[in-house]
Amino acid sequence: MSNKINEEEVLAQCCGEGPNPKTFGEIFELVYKINKRMEKMQRQTVQESNLTPAQFLILKQLWEHDRKQFKELAEISHCSRSTITGVVDTMEKNWLVKRVPNPKDRRSQLVKLTKKGKDLEKLTPQMDGLTNNCCKGLDDFDIKMLGGLLKKLYESLIY
Repeated sequence: MSNKINEEEVLAQCCGEGPNPKTFGEIFELVYKINKRMEKMQRQTVQESNLTPAQFLILKQLWEHDRKQFKELAEISHCSRSTITGVVDTMEKNWLVKRVPNPKDRRSQLVKLTKKGKDLEKLTPQMDGLTNNCCKGLDDFDIKMLGGLLKKLYESLIY
């Protein structure tokens, strides 16, 4: 019986008042809503620089390490190569990136920042500020606990 009381106390302290998700369906619906809200916040932030979230993500990767293969960008962005190709095409038209031959593999090309793409790093609001300041109600322990539970959920999915 003490485990039940302990569990209820922990849930009340952790999750606050009101109903909490009780089924995987409700949890996945909540994760979906969180994702949609985050996407909206990201879109609003990057639109100030006339970028899409996908373009910003590619730029961010190239700012960290210029000259990446399409395959790498697709993996990092969790998109298909064809989607990345379309995003890069648009970025190339806007003079943010250019394609260059891959010196290690003649069959592939690398995506490289242009001067305009490099300069945009200083002018673009950083997503880290958005994500670090978005959830004021969570302390470090909450973040670690949530991260651990979400990782456990992700790894338990049968795919």
